[in-house]
Amino acid sequence: MLLMNNPYESQSARISFISRQTDNIKLFRFELGKKIKYQPGQFVELSLPGFGEAPFAPCGDAKENYIELCVRNAGKLTAKLHEMKVGDKVGLRGPFGNGVWPLNKYDFKKQKNLFIAVGGLGFVPLRTLILGKDDLLGSGTKVQIFYGAKSPDDMLFRHEYDRWKKQNIQLELTVDKECVGWKGCTGLVTTLFDKHEVVQNSVAFICGPPVMYRPILEKLQKLGFADEDIYLSLERRMHCGIGVCQHCAVGPYYTCKDGPVFSWAQLKTIPEAI
Repeated sequence: MLLMNNPYESQSARISFISRQTDNIKLFRFELGKKIKYQPGQFVELSLPGFGEAPFAPCGDAKENYIELCVRNAGKLTAKLHEMKVGDKVGLRGPFGNGVWPLNKYDFKKQKNLFIAVGGLGFVPLRTLILGKDDLLGSGTKVQIFYGAKSPDDMLFRHEYDRWKKQNIQLELTVDKECVGWKGCTGLVTTLFDKHEVVQNSVAFICGPPVMYRPILEKLQKLGFADEDIYLSLERRMHCGIGVCQHCAVGPYYTCKDGPVFSWAQLKTIPEAI
């Protein structure tokens, strides 16, 4: 269900909560005056008059009557957003995307487990799935997460890790380089494959910087994952959100309309996909 009947029309959303995640990333909560239905992995377009518009993936609990977005200060629009306070308003339109992470394809409650490999901001669109784990996947489903970040201070949602572990979620962490006070794994996220056995009978979700995709794909293929059971979230310039502007074309697909999540079976023959 779109925020407005016109997909190009934004609705006013008020900032009701702000939480600093890292030095340059904040989590914003937006109230829209009504419940908006979205699924893990979909995205919305956020706009500020005079500063532009950009896509962001909701990362909150989809059952709540608000939308949460995790935003890095990386440009004109996001710098202005980082200056805003509780009570200020932005424009939101969407949600867009095809329903994305294939929750309906598998019977997670009876048959499948879930393996997630994420890096950096790749954790953002998967937080909605984690927060809704019991409803979306079932309380008995094993969820294993390999998460890599530049440093411990760059890890998102750190205050939530202990609670997630109580929900049958195995979270393994690594940082790019050794640093003072860090006693965990050091190296790229692929390093975790050498230290921990990947949960069996699982579907794989991958999200993060594109440079990490091929090394992770190689690891998963060596473990026997079928192409149809590996899903990747693509990053493209999704301006319109409905496949009209064509900036986000990938082979025969539009990332905004047909994705942004695709199976490796869909992408493996498209040279420019990753």
